Amino acid sequence: MSCSPIDGFGFSEHFGRATIMHGSEGLSAQRQREVLDLLLSRTSGAGLSILRLGIGSAGKTSIQPTDPGGPGATPRYVWNGDDDGQVWLAQQAKAYGVNRFYADAWSAPGYMKTNGDESNGGTLCGLSGTACGSGDWRRAYANYLVQYARFYAQEGITINDLGFTNEPDYTTSYSSMRFTPAQAVELTKIVGPIAGAAGLKVACCDAVGWTSQGPFTAAIAADAEAHSWITTHTGHSYSSAPTAPLPVSGRRTWMSEWSPSGTTWNESWDDGSGYDGFTVAQAVHTALTSGNVNGYVYWYGASTGTTRGLVQLDGDGYRTSKRLWALASYSRFIRPNATRIGASTPDGNLRLSAYQNTDGSLVLVALNASSSATEVSYALPNTGVTSGTATPYLTNGVNSMAVQPAVAVTGGAFTAAVPARSLITYRITGQGTTGRIRSEAASRCADVPNSSNANGTRLQVWDCNSNANQRWTLTGGELRVLGKCLDAPLGSTAAGTPAQLWECSGNPNQQWTVNANGTISNLAYGLCLDLNGGATANGTAMVMSTCNTGAGQRWARI
Repeated sequence: MSCSPIDGFGFSEHFGRATIMHGSEGLSAQRQREVLDLLLSRTSGAGLSILRLGIGSAGKTSIQPTDPGGPGATPRYVWNGDDDGQVWLAQQAKAYGVNRFYADAWSAPGYMKTNGDESNGGTLCGLSGTACGSGDWRRAYANYLVQYARFYAQEGITINDLGFTNEPDYTTSYSSMRFTPAQAVELTKIVGPIAGAAGLKVACCDAVGWTSQGPFTAAIAADAEAHSWITTHTGHSYSSAPTAPLPVSGRRTWMSEWSPSGTTWNESWDDGSGYDGFTVAQAVHTALTSGNVNGYVYWYGASTGTTRGLVQLDGDGYRTSKRLWALASYSRFIRPNATRIGASTPDGNLRLSAYQNTDGSLVLVALNASSSATEVSYALPNTGVTSGTATPYLTNGVNSMAVQPAVAVTGGAFTAAVPARSLITYRITGQGTTGRIRSEAASRCADVPNSSNANGTRLQVWDCNSNANQRWTLTGGELRVLGKCLDAPLGSTAAGTPAQLWECSGNPNQQWTVNANGTISNLAYGLCLDLNGGATANGTAMVMSTCNTGAGQRWARI
């Protein structure tokens, strides 16, 4: 049974944390890379795929820190190209393959608000129920948000989702702005068309708890115009968890911010504190299976002091928590555009969920809440996997996503034990399909010259034959031949970069999607396999190019 698509898993580094990660408090370049790997690497870290950006509203974090002279005045935007370290972080995330960026505003600048302050609540001037001598700032605020996204586009980052509020039901001494559900509907009708004209999707409303998000979602869903503009409904988990779906259909829902409350740093897996790794694993499971969320965004990936982040930064050092590996057990292998599929068990202590990626691989996540190990027999009906391998990754007090001996899948089933109070992720791949890849334009096949499988061997097209150097196996999103993988060279964002063979790594630059239109696109860079210069003769190089669906980019597996 198909349940829901998965947009991804993410984190934020708002309020200066991105700057700290970039070394403002002494973290060296080497350590920065290690922390980035922990959060973003698909081989050694969490492989997170969503970055939530905070749109600043005061001082150097605002793109318009001073009143330009009223809501109708010509804007006086400023941009420093840094945005409190978030531009650097977004660019780093993009290099790891992240392509989902959610920009959200905690508040409008104070001069746009009823209280004249970007902090301490207040609301946006011009909304129903407000009376401001400065005028109606609703449209100016919408333009402000869109301009923020345009500045990021200048830096090579495409913001996909734009939010105009964060915790509208909660007043804080830092950046905050109140909205009622009716006011959120009203502002959606202004922000929506302006954002839509700029190619942006709108998310709302990031209420402080899942239950308190309900009235915002219901009000938007009940208004046809507002409903048409909100593509993702977002709520937090602080005051209440996602134990049921939000009251909307035909729209994505995200748990868009949460970390356990408290003021102590904790690295434990299962100490009963309520902010250990086991707690996070249960929270993620509940959000996905009971809340039916499409995205899960943790609060801080890395922070300082007594943080409940995933990683603690301290000068040129850092420490990891089991919270990181709890989230990573889901996020590393459940990739964007995966589908959560039905999973059930009669064992009340076993928290089980299942997912199918677009590359055909299956992911099963099993959390054993019992104090005893349990042996589980898994059946995989209607998944297309009848034989293959299930590779377990174990997390508990001793292990952090430690790979375990692979288990054979036979007859669409396998049996394995889940240790007590442990989390296991099984990545299941079928035996794969093997064949030639023929260019539509050249009527020749993808070929490894001279059957050389040395790292860096550049690929070509050649008359199709039955030799091993043209026999490609598609498995788990990888295209393998002669024991190596089709590889887009690291950093290969330029059109014309040669495709090559390299030792298989599991990294996004070796992950490929065979699209319905015949193109073969790379996960890391979004480029497509192409024929160099439009040539079709034997020996024509295979290169990476901007996808255009032309005949030179269309391939058939034969």
